[in-house]
Amino acid sequence: MQADQDRSIRSLLDTERRYRDIFQGVDMALCLVDLVDIKQALLREGIFNPEQLDRWLLENPERHGELLERIQFLEANQVALALLGLPNVAAIERLFRGERHLRTGGGRYRLLLALINGDERFEVETPLRLPDGSTLYVWVVMRLPESAEALHAVPMSVTDLSQRRATELALRQSREFWAEVVRSVPDLIYIRDTKWMGAGDFLFSNRTLAEMLGYSAEEEASMGADYRNRLLHPDDLEYMQINRRLQLALGDEQILEWRVRWRHRDAGWRWFSIRSKVFKRGPDGRVVQVIGFVRDIHEQTLASEQVQRSEARYRQLTESISDIVWSTNSDFRTDYISPSVKRLLGYSPKFMLSKSYVESLADQRFVEFLEQIRAELRDQVHVPERAAALREQGYQRQITFDGIKADGRKCPLEVRITLMWSAQGRFLGLLGLARDVSEQRRTENRLRMAATVFENTTGGIVVTDPAGYIVQVNENFSRITGFDADEVIDQLPAILTSQAHEPAFYRAIVDAVHQQGHWEGEVWLRRRSGEVYPSWAGITAVHDNDGDLVSYVCFFVDISERKASEERIQSLAYYDVLTGLANRTLFQDRLKAALQLAARRDEWVAVLFLDLDRFKPINDSLGHAAGDHVLKEVAQRLCACVRESDTVARMGGDEFTMLLSGLADRDVALSTAMHVAEKVLHALAGAVVLQGRDFFVSASIGIALYPQDGAESSVLLKNADTAMYHAKGAGKATFQFYQSGMNAKALERLALENDLRRAVQDQAFELDYQPQFSCHSGQLTGAEALLRWRHPERGVVSPAEFIPIAEELGLIRTLGEWVLNEACRQVADWRDRGLYLPRLAVNLSAMQFDDGALSVQIASVLEHYNLAPEALELELTESILLRNIDETMRTLEEFKQRGMQIAIDDFGTGYSALNYLRDFPIDTLKIDRGFIQAMHPGSRDALLAQAIVAMGRSLQLRVIAEGIETEEQYQLVSSFGCDEVQGYHLGRPVAAQEFERRWLQLGA
Repeated sequence: MQADQDRSIRSLLDTERRYRDIFQGVDMALCLVDLVDIKQALLREGIFNPEQLDRWLLENPERHGELLERIQFLEANQVALALLGLPNVAAIERLFRGERHLRTGGGRYRLLLALINGDERFEVETPLRLPDGSTLYVWVVMRLPESAEALHAVPMSVTDLSQRRATELALRQSREFWAEVVRSVPDLIYIRDTKWMGAGDFLFSNRTLAEMLGYSAEEEASMGADYRNRLLHPDDLEYMQINRRLQLALGDEQILEWRVRWRHRDAGWRWFSIRSKVFKRGPDGRVVQVIGFVRDIHEQTLASEQVQRSEARYRQLTESISDIVWSTNSDFRTDYISPSVKRLLGYSPKFMLSKSYVESLADQRFVEFLEQIRAELRDQVHVPERAAALREQGYQRQITFDGIKADGRKCPLEVRITLMWSAQGRFLGLLGLARDVSEQRRTENRLRMAATVFENTTGGIVVTDPAGYIVQVNENFSRITGFDADEVIDQLPAILTSQAHEPAFYRAIVDAVHQQGHWEGEVWLRRRSGEVYPSWAGITAVHDNDGDLVSYVCFFVDISERKASEERIQSLAYYDVLTGLANRTLFQDRLKAALQLAARRDEWVAVLFLDLDRFKPINDSLGHAAGDHVLKEVAQRLCACVRESDTVARMGGDEFTMLLSGLADRDVALSTAMHVAEKVLHALAGAVVLQGRDFFVSASIGIALYPQDGAESSVLLKNADTAMYHAKGAGKATFQFYQSGMNAKALERLALENDLRRAVQDQAFELDYQPQFSCHSGQLTGAEALLRWRHPERGVVSPAEFIPIAEELGLIRTLGEWVLNEACRQVADWRDRGLYLPRLAVNLSAMQFDDGALSVQIASVLEHYNLAPEALELELTESILLRNIDETMRTLEEFKQRGMQIAIDDFGTGYSALNYLRDFPIDTLKIDRGFIQAMHPGSRDALLAQAIVAMGRSLQLRVIAEGIETEEQYQLVSSFGCDEVQGYHLGRPVAAQEFERRWLQLGA
């Protein structure tokens, strides 16, 4: 029994020894820890969960050490002692107990939690403060048995983590360092996935683009994920997309760079540079990721553009100035010559940079000059101390020599040379400026000629000393003023002044010369004879190089002839050349001024508008010279009817106006205007003698009053003109005051004018035909074509109403051409149907007759309708024939040569002598209806008609009496031997169809 017991003991001892050998021999730091007391203490304190532990620790801070003393270290192997650098287990126990305060979350705290929670394994990384003051990071591991009794010897392994911690710390520090470096870089660095290139494909970015653009994180979030595109300049959006696609084709070492503009929050559009290269490729070689750098280059771009602009400006300045700019490098070799050398000397810059230019351009003096500069500077500019002194002192050299132009001519050149230095003080080369001094040499010659010019100039020159006394005059001074030089030397210029100017005028001249150094203007001077004349003078103060006053120089010319020319021009601009009266422009200016003055003074103004009656027949019959004489005579009579303060003007043609101003009130204005109008009518009643005969003109006068009839000058004139037309319509030789209803009639006339224009355009006219019969046989001898206008609303408009308007509007020529064509067409139509009309008379207007191609036009119409010339008779009034005798004779001869017949219409109403009947190639006389209608047996009109018939027959002319309305008139003219008659008694004017039915068929 005892033997068994001994064997068991030995076996236990052997087992213990083996485990101890293993405990001590294993290459791991091991300790045995007794945790029974600590477990029991936790149970005694009622701590069964973490909350209770935390509450106990908080409530019992003084007992933390008491609780830690319950942890007992039983044993530690040598590895543990060596690792911890401790001599024994007791030291290990003190080390692990450490501070007597339990820190929440610490290693000892977590061991207590493991015991409370019944964890099977406890492991923790914790730092240990060793006795030498160093810190050892260890990894502690325990396997906690389920049984509380087994807690008396719990193995604990301790692993040294210091090396790993140091490695991790180094890696972390390195990572933090480079991360800080990347964050500190001002550029934006990013890594981007190329798969989608969307807003969220940035794998890394040291900062956001929004941050670079000055936006806060909140503003960036509010802008949305695509803000990079929305903040991009619209012009750069497509360019950005193109470069993003180009990244997919980059080589491994290739860098893609482009510039775009993004909108900064506060600074507007800014330039950015983007550089991108491949960061990672996929297994198939495609670009998967790119790394990019975004840099703000706005200031750099602006600076670069400014440098480029500055360089362009300086280059343009260099190339545009007339002087030659040239430079050398630091070795004194010429490296630039401005293009102005081509304009100045004829050589190209390229040629001038060649070695042969010296022989072609310069003389030996310039070559030696450059060589001296090189020798002088070669040993100085490359030695820093001597170069600095040279730069501080400055360096300039100058030479003048004769260069030779490309065309072989000499050109005097002045060359100035200075040195160019860099900002760091390094010598860059020579800078030269070559200038053509030909003008300077010519100036010297001009100075030598100045004395000659002084004496021979066309103007007078006076030189005074600073005190104003005359010291010198030229020869022309004496010629203009009449003073000899001896008479004015040492005299003040006041002997030349006149009394035409106030003293203030001369004081202003003196002030201008003192303040500005010169004065120029018009001044009236006095000759030696006392005659006052206008001159243009200039006074200049002359100073020396120090700015001291040396003298005054006065130059003056006699402008008497120019002033006379200006007065003539003024007269032409504001006065009528023929009558000397104010013209339309001057009258309107005076009228405006009179209205402004009347408005201030509360006065009245009267405007009279005159149009001469019976002037046109005189002008047409006797010619323009006679008409001009009448106009001048009328102007004189009108001026005699008004005050000197009033204005009489010729507005044009035979229209005159009068301006009566300063009228106190309406009654005065009415009486004054009426009185002047009556005086005008009386003054014009007297005869005007022309070509030894008396002629009479009168005037129709319209009167408008301010402010009654208008406040504006244009309105007042228009209303006076309207009143004048009403006076003319009232029988002429009278006057009418403007009334508001007159404008309605004027509008009616305007409407009639518009209707007439439209009628001419639409050819809305008709021709009626009035028959002509033989007094002897009663047979039809011809007809007269009469123009008719049947208006759809107005009805039949009388020719007496619309023909004058057509003449005024210039429509009469078009109307006459239509009448001629239509009449010939109708005659041709009758002829083609076998109906015979012996002769058709057509009236011609003065405007048609003045057309130099009238005979050609009529012949063309006759040819077009295949009519014989004698089938057409052209009727003209006496006034038309007698306007220009020579031209009339030429036109009538052309008519006769073409076989056409010519009739004088309204014979007896003209102003001419009767000898034209003998000279003009006339076929027919038509006695004016005015004689016929007042005719009865034995009357004066009957005797006149009989005389006209007798005169016509004696000249072998056909005589037609028109306006026959009674049998008595018919019998009388027949008894006179009249050839033909025309009038209502025999046949009224009718339409072509009715004329054909009544007379042509019968005649057939």
